[in-house]
Amino acid sequence: MIRKSCSLDTDFQRSITFQRNIEVWIEQKLVIMGRVESFTVEAVRIEGTEYPRNSCEFIMV
Repeated sequence: MIRKSCSLDTDFQRSITFQRNIEVWIEQKLVIMGRVESFTVEAVRIEGTEYPRNSCEFIMV
């Protein structure tokens, strides 16, 4: 499995286009893994919950 850190809008758009799962990590703990529904400059929405981009780490798997 290839893992890629996501931080750019193009990374999140690619995950939507190719239906790739994203892991959300907060304080070195895996919070959720799922598909991105939408994203803005401030947050990424996965399974109905928004995760702030500035306080989470996003990994495409």
